Amino acid sequence: MIANENIQDQALENFKADKTEVTVFFLNGFQMKGVIEDFDKYVVSLNSQGKQHLIYKHAISTFTVDNEAEESTEEKSEE
Repeated sequence: MIANENIQDQALENFKADKTEVTVFFLNGFQMKGVIEDFDKYVVSLNSQGKQHLIYKHAISTFTVDNEAEESTEEKSEE
């Protein structure tokens, strides 16, 4: 692990590289599903339903990944 890289950046980089569909939970309870296109210290760029959204990190509570979608992708790659 690089000394300057934190867990948040590692997770976002993995989601971005794998084009993983994530659900973003906002502090106000709103949810949005999409693929992370890019991120920096302050914002995350999320592609959701063909639209690009620039989301401030301070508004985000949690990222989750649908395990069923991830498992089906792994099964297809094993075939």
